[in-house]
Amino acid sequence: MDNMIRALFIETLGDGGIAHYTYNLIQAIKKTSDVSLITTSKYEFQDSKSGIGVHCIFFNIAFAIINKVAWLSKETLFPTLLRRCLKVLEFPINAVQCVYIAKRERKQLIHFQTIHLIELLLVVLFKITGFKIVYTIHNVLPSHKKLNLLQRIFYSFLYACCDFLIIHSEVSRQDAIKLYRISPKKIVVIPHGDYKFFIPEKQLSKIEAKEKLGIPEQRNTILFFGAIRSNKGLHDLLDAIPTIKNKISNVLLIIAGEPLQDYFKYQKHIQSLGITDAIFESLEYIPIEEVSTYFYASDIVILPYHEISQSGVLHLAYAFGKPVIASNIGGFQEVVEDGKNGFLIPPHNPELISEKVIKILNNDDLAEKMGKHSLFLADSKFSWESIAQKTEHLYTEIVNAKSH
Repeated sequence: MDNMIRALFIETLGDGGIAHYTYNLIQAIKKTSDVSLITTSKYEFQDSKSGIGVHCIFFNIAFAIINKVAWLSKETLFPTLLRRCLKVLEFPINAVQCVYIAKRERKQLIHFQTIHLIELLLVVLFKITGFKIVYTIHNVLPSHKKLNLLQRIFYSFLYACCDFLIIHSEVSRQDAIKLYRISPKKIVVIPHGDYKFFIPEKQLSKIEAKEKLGIPEQRNTILFFGAIRSNKGLHDLLDAIPTIKNKISNVLLIIAGEPLQDYFKYQKHIQSLGITDAIFESLEYIPIEEVSTYFYASDIVILPYHEISQSGVLHLAYAFGKPVIASNIGGFQEVVEDGKNGFLIPPHNPELISEKVIKILNNDDLAEKMGKHSLFLADSKFSWESIAQKTEHLYTEIVNAKSH
C-alpha cells in the first residue's frame, strides 16, 4: 500500500454522467492505487461494493432542509436561488472537511471531476495546503454556450491553479489551450471510457425491452437519450422526423431524459409538425437500473448536438452495440468512425439526419455491422483498463515531479 499512489477524487454532483464516469475510473484504478471519493448523499452507487472509501459530505445540511421544506424542490426561480444559497453557505464547512479527510488519509493528489464557482474555494484551499491537483475537463464550455469575459477569466484562473489537466480528445485539447491560454505541457488527452457497467446481469431482447416500455414490437426505434438542453439539437432531430416517417411509417423517436430547460417549446414543435404519433417521451432522470431498457429497445442512437466536448451517451450506445448518428464536432470526430459504426454529420442538418436514419433502418445488415463495430470499440479502444493505465502514469509523473 505504501508504494501505491494515494489519490482523492472530488465529485460534487453524486449522480448523472460525470458521477458515472468517476465511478468507472475509480473501479479501474483502485486495483493499483489507493483511492477514495468525496461526493454527496445523492451518490448513486452507495449500495454497490465499490471497495473504496466513500465520504458523502457535500451539502448534507442543505439537502436536509430542502427535503423538509417541500416547495424548495420546485424548479422555479425563487426556490432555485434559495437552494443555491443554502449550498453556498454550507460549502466552506464542506471544504474544511475535505482537507481534513485528505490529510487524515495521507493523500498525495486530489482529482477533481466537477468544478463550478464555489468549488474554486476548495481548489485554492487544497493548493495552499500543499496538495497536487488534477482536474478532468469534461466540457471545454462548461455551460455549453459561449462564455463571457468573466467566465473565461474564472476558468483560466482555475486551470492555472491545477498541476495537470485531463481532457478527452485532441480537438477539445486544442480548443481549451486556445480559449484559456493553457500551457500545452500541462494538459493531456485521455479518452472517455466505455459504459458497459450499465449492462445488467439479466439482459433483455429488443422485443422484451419494447414490451417493458409499452412500445409495439413492430416499431422502428431511434433514441435521443440524456439530459435535455438546447445544445443537444433535439429541435433538428424533430425536424427530421416527418421525412423519416414518410419513408418508414412505423418509426418512433424515444426521447428519454430530464429536461433542464423549458421543454414546452419542443412539445409545441412536435404538435406543429404533426408527429405526435411518432414520439415516445420519458421526461425524467433515468435511474441506472432503467437505462439499459431504453438502449435495448432502440435501433439507432442519435446525438445531433450543436456543442459538446465528449458524451457519456455515445459510450452507452457503444456498450449496447448500437449504430450512432452524431454531429461532427468536438470529440465526436475522434470517437465515431464514420461509415463503420455510424455516421458523422454537420450540426443543424435535419436533412442529413433523416437521410442517414433511413439508410440504416432500411438495411438490416448495415445496422448489425455498425452495431458490432460500436461494441468492438467499447471493448478495445475505450476499455477502462487502458484509461486507468494512462491516468496512473500521469499520477506518478505528478507525484514524483519537483514542486515549483
